[in-house]
Amino acid sequence: MKSDINKAEKKKQLGRPQKSIDEKVLANLSQIGCTQEEIGSIVGISARTLQRRFADLLEVNKNKGKASLRKKMYEKAMKGNDKLLVWLSKNYLNMVDKVHTTSTTEPLPLIIEAKAEEVKDLNGKEKR
Repeated sequence: MKSDINKAEKKKQLGRPQKSIDEKVLANLSQIGCTQEEIGSIVGISARTLQRRFADLLEVNKNKGKASLRKKMYEKAMKGNDKLLVWLSKNYLNMVDKVHTTSTTEPLPLIIEAKAEEVKDLNGKEKR
């Protein structure tokens, strides 16, 4: 039985010891939209380790940040910010600016209104 405890302790001791990470810092960085590479660089671990150890925390806080941003945008739009109203209507209501273009396949009519007396040759002399 003692050998089983020693094996479990040895397994825990294998590899590099885990670095202590402040989860509040991770949550705040995730909420403001930092990438995993940026967060990892700030806290001193790789993006892969960050994803492996804190994927759920990052996802929850990323979504909180998105919801908070949407709320602020909505509030500003409802206060009369025309640009945000247009942007929100295009992105959430699938509205589009319709540009009507027409193409003509017929050639334009050729109109020549010159009299024979007005026609001159290249040297400036009148032709008859």
